[in-house]
Amino acid sequence: MSPDIRAAARRISSVVVAPNCLRGHATSVQVADALAVGVRRALPHARVTVLPLADGGDGTLAVLHEVLGGRLMPVTAQDVLGRGQRTSWLGLDSGTAVVETASICGLGGTNPRHLRPLTASSAGVGTVIAHAIAKGAKVLLLALGGTAVVDGGAGALHALGARFLDSSGKRVVPVPSTLREVARIDLAPARRLLDGVTLRLLPDVRPSLAENLAFFGAQKGMTEQDRPIAAGALSQFTSLLAAAGDEAAPARFRRGWFGAGGGIGFGLAAAAEAEAKPGAEALLEMVDRTGAVGSADFAVTAEGKVDESTWRGKLPGTVAARRAADGLPTGVVAIRFAGRSPDPLISHYPVADPPPASPLTGAELWSGLADAAARACTPSAAVMPS
Repeated sequence: MSPDIRAAARRISSVVVAPNCLRGHATSVQVADALAVGVRRALPHARVTVLPLADGGDGTLAVLHEVLGGRLMPVTAQDVLGRGQRTSWLGLDSGTAVVETASICGLGGTNPRHLRPLTASSAGVGTVIAHAIAKGAKVLLLALGGTAVVDGGAGALHALGARFLDSSGKRVVPVPSTLREVARIDLAPARRLLDGVTLRLLPDVRPSLAENLAFFGAQKGMTEQDRPIAAGALSQFTSLLAAAGDEAAPARFRRGWFGAGGGIGFGLAAAAEAEAKPGAEALLEMVDRTGAVGSADFAVTAEGKVDESTWRGKLPGTVAARRAADGLPTGVVAIRFAGRSPDPLISHYPVADPPPASPLTGAELWSGLADAAARACTPSAAVMPS
């Protein structure tokens, strides 16, 4: 480090480390610990605040359990391939529950070769919600990111009692490939079950359900042949909800944030009072109680892959944009980058260059994260104002 950079580095007196998890690689706690090692190596005199975070996607339940406490409640529910699995929701005081869709029908536990978006269902989410309500939950924080479904929440509604009927009155199990068979939806049973329950949706991305397939279809295994079938199914589902008494469905179909999680919140909003707030912002309010993200001289955040969706609601984009608005720099660490950040105050630091051909694990990942954080601090220190 040159004398000029060393002198500038001393002007950084505070750093906040605020990463997301790296799906399939490490939890946000593990990522934060590794990044903090690199920050302290580069800036040994700085005050470092470590805030493992989430944005409504993978790891949200674990972060809130760590910060808010509560009790993990086990339950068996259907995964994205229709198999029974053990999962948990988080019970908090005063009748509040946290349900993480990524841990029920998520991408993280599914081999990409096994993704079948036209037959994948969010039914397991409905099962977990029903279990939480049976245990007394009246407010559900529903983390919506990281799912492998594109059913608009039809499966979740079905598991909560909504009846999907064909033209002869026969029940249909709703997935994108069968929604075209549905002639009518009876929402009354689901509405009775959810009466008096408030859903606080925590989406991780901004797009509407109308935009969902364009942004996230490929991630969920969608092929070009699948896309028109799924799009037609979601459009028909919206019309069926409107005919069933959910007059707000067509407008909600194009409303931002309701496309997260394959639209699970979109469907559930037909049967319960629901409000959507960006997951990253909600988590920051709950976890960053001292306001470190908005006040530290420098920030280091991270996620597995930085792409266009990062700047449309994901945690690193939210942290960096909030800070850039106040003229504060942020270093973003990731395993892969697809595109550049929208602001010169946001800089990129890969865990490995070139990106690894196979997943990084253990000591290799830890070292790469720490080294990237150290690199992030050094050049940024050189441009800090006096």
